Amino acid sequence: MNDQIAAIFFKHGITEVGFCGFDTVRDHLLDCRAKKRIPEGAKSILLCLFPYKVKEQKPKNISRYAAVPDYHGVCGAKLSEVAKALQKNFPSAQFAWFIDNSPIPEVAAAVCAGLGVRGENGLLIHPRYGSWCFIGEIVTDLPLDCQNDPKPCLQCGLCKKTCPKQLDKTRCLSAVTQKKGDLTEQEAADLRRHGLLWGCDLCSENCPMNKKAEKTDIPAFISGYRDEYILGENIENRAYAWRGEAPVRRNAELQKK
Repeated sequence: MNDQIAAIFFKHGITEVGFCGFDTVRDHLLDCRAKKRIPEGAKSILLCLFPYKVKEQKPKNISRYAAVPDYHGVCGAKLSEVAKALQKNFPSAQFAWFIDNSPIPEVAAAVCAGLGVRGENGLLIHPRYGSWCFIGEIVTDLPLDCQNDPKPCLQCGLCKKTCPKQLDKTRCLSAVTQKKGDLTEQEAADLRRHGLLWGCDLCSENCPMNKKAEKTDIPAFISGYRDEYILGENIENRAYAWRGEAPVRRNAELQKK
């Protein structure tokens, strides 16, 4: 059955697929509104990856994930198509797809599904695409053969050494770029120092497991790529649109000071 399901993903252009038992994460579900969409009697999680690295050179002032069109729409459309195809092939089963706003602890589930290792920075690192991947999942009540053999990364410590905040999530610069309202003097200085307008890839850019990461072949990401935010641009369908333009505009203005 696993091969049959993987073939459906492949048919829709999704090649990196894995399977995780729902019981593996049942006690670690995230508390969000989407939690109520989990099928009753859930038994398995179908994990898949959407690589988003478009160029070798990093973007100028935004994170790689923000340089491509908003992934919620791109990946969500694909997952919706796959879920419908799965429903057609397994009419008595239930399928619920999630992307980002998910009750599933995505990295833990993806690692258990054999899709990569967990970096010291908490990110999934795939052997082909590195940490430049969005994770999607479909929860089902189908009982499947699942892989549960988590592995560590190289644990070289470079991500922590590179991070200005030593991977302290309470001070993460990516979170600072998304903060509404006024920034502290230290926060503003940090963003100016590193030229950050939205997101932060410092730990990932210096990860040795990312050095040979392959580029994406997803057409929507390639055609809609932008390597910088420019004041006054149309932010529709961009990762920073959900916060409104104020935070990213504020961060852009900071770079002029």
